[in-house]
Amino acid sequence: MPFDMGELIVDEGATVGDTSISPRVIRDLLNRPRGLNAATIVEYLNIRIAEINKKSREGGYVGVTTANAPSSTLRESAIKFLVCCDCLRVLIDTIPAVVPVKEQGTSDIRFNKQLASFEKQAAQLVAQIEERGGTAFQVKATAAKVSGTTSGSLSGSLSYD
Repeated sequence: MPFDMGELIVDEGATVGDTSISPRVIRDLLNRPRGLNAATIVEYLNIRIAEINKKSREGGYVGVTTANAPSSTLRESAIKFLVCCDCLRVLIDTIPAVVPVKEQGTSDIRFNKQLASFEKQAAQLVAQIEERGGTAFQVKATAAKVSGTTSGSLSGSLSYD
């Protein structure tokens, strides 16, 4: 059901970018909290989609093939967890404006526990996507001076061909 936010109309079920993620999916992951509007979710989705697309290893890197490149499912999972973390931070900051005074303490504890769990899972997924410990290099002859003409006579070689 679309709703009007001034000039911006957000459809809860519409997917964002080239993903299958919608504001409704994020709301469901967070157990449909009060006070979280779809426009906020869409903005965080746009930010995190760009971030994950930039960090993701792709086939252009040496050693990355379709077999070991991150799948779109893995990338979307990372995006979902990161957006959930962002939304939980917004909810924690806005609890006094949305939640009645009697329920604020309970909501704050619940949101903080959820945030800790989502942050841990998001960090693991992002690490899998970007593989920081991996090596990326270009395969090409260098301009460095190397003596010798065969592999056995190259500078630094331990073989005596």
